Amino acid sequence: MENAIVIVLGDIGHSPRTCYHALSLAERNIPVELVGYMESVPHQKIMSNPLITIVPLWSPPRFMSKLPSILSLMIKCFWLSVVLPLTLFFRTSMLASVVMVQNPPGVPTLFFAWIASKLKRGHLIIDWHNYSSSMIRYNYKLDDQKEKGFVKSIISLIAGLIGFFEGFFGRIARWNICVSNGMRDDLRRRWKVKAITTYDRPQSWNILSFDEKKKHEFYMRLLHHPDFNPFLKREPRSIFKYDYGEVVESTLFSYLNVDGTCHLRLNRPLLLISSTSWTEEEDFGILLDALHKYDTVNIRNKCELPDFFVVITGKGPLKQFYLEKIQSKKWNHVTIVTPWLAAEDYPKMLACADLGVSLHASTSGLDLPMKVVDMLGCKVPVLAKQFPTIGELVTPRNGRTFESSQDLYRHFLDLASGFPQKSSALTTLKNQILENGQIDWDCQWNATFWPLLHGLMVDSLNEIQRQQRFADNSNYGETISD
Repeated sequence: MENAIVIVLGDIGHSPRTCYHALSLAERNIPVELVGYMESVPHQKIMSNPLITIVPLWSPPRFMSKLPSILSLMIKCFWLSVVLPLTLFFRTSMLASVVMVQNPPGVPTLFFAWIASKLKRGHLIIDWHNYSSSMIRYNYKLDDQKEKGFVKSIISLIAGLIGFFEGFFGRIARWNICVSNGMRDDLRRRWKVKAITTYDRPQSWNILSFDEKKKHEFYMRLLHHPDFNPFLKREPRSIFKYDYGEVVESTLFSYLNVDGTCHLRLNRPLLLISSTSWTEEEDFGILLDALHKYDTVNIRNKCELPDFFVVITGKGPLKQFYLEKIQSKKWNHVTIVTPWLAAEDYPKMLACADLGVSLHASTSGLDLPMKVVDMLGCKVPVLAKQFPTIGELVTPRNGRTFESSQDLYRHFLDLASGFPQKSSALTTLKNQILENGQIDWDCQWNATFWPLLHGLMVDSLNEIQRQQRFADNSNYGETISD
């Protein structure tokens, strides 16, 4: 049976697109070896699938993160040059029809993935999420004309070489797929790499739509979460603006009547959700400034503005820095929690949200944030940071874009005004998302990628069988001559 090796040089549990590829292949009875770091537990559907074998990479030593960035980058590259070939050449199957690798990071991943595809008689497929070269240029501020020097000149040269490296392997790969039409066009223009757009889409099990009963049940579950309990817990007799009868249990957002019916409070806060990597690429300061302006606005009663309950998920190097900023401010109408949610709970949290915010700006300006895909999949209107290709995902029918904290603040005022009963702008967006419907991952993958992949696998399987027949015939001839 044909076999596939899928490689991501990142945490498997936080690489949804790569995991979706693996699941789609496994659903077609193709054994998959999923190579990557095991820093968190992947989705249960990955862990329980008998056709998916996780081949964990050895993580780099922790001390590397404390070294100067350029030195850490060089040592990590050396580390991967040892660990990656050992894993691909000796810990995976001898033969594979397809070796599929996520880029970035491209160095040295693309080189060893290409070698593995040759040794295993398979085809190399590159899944372009972004560019390694653009990430280096962004991280080291190489495009900042004010800061120049010898070190930056060297790093700029390295970034250029990495770009050449990416383009070379893109041209010799059997197929390239990418996440946006903008990236597809740029790959052709920049490196003469031909690619096919396969948009990120949510998996069907992540497309959730909760009624009031399911929302209340999830809020009650969150009462047992240490990050939520201090804010969500309410006594059954806690006040609200009207009375549906005797209340049995209650949260900040909802309550259950003695007759078994669940209701959302009319005076509940607006539930705002954002997921961030806590890096310079996603400027959390924009959201923080907009929230602070909203918290101190002096037209609150006139515009009937609700309080905000803000849930921010994710982890990253700048998280502690921004947590200290949050704690240093006095908040009267905004509550901010930064929980760690299980993979199964994140879409449920989205299904309860009223509004989503994406701070993703893209180092290349060409990739699209998976977090927005998930939000729209759960029918949550999105406010997204503006960059060149975001219009392929966020349109006036499902959200809005912003350039600055002032833009974001104005969107907050407009969409939150009159919430929950009189927020006409927010209600219009929600209704338009419902009208548009939703294409899930399987539909997108089957239409754009599977026909190509199926042809490659049939070709590889036929070639392997031809070579096996040739070997069998040779052995038969030797037996006759004996």
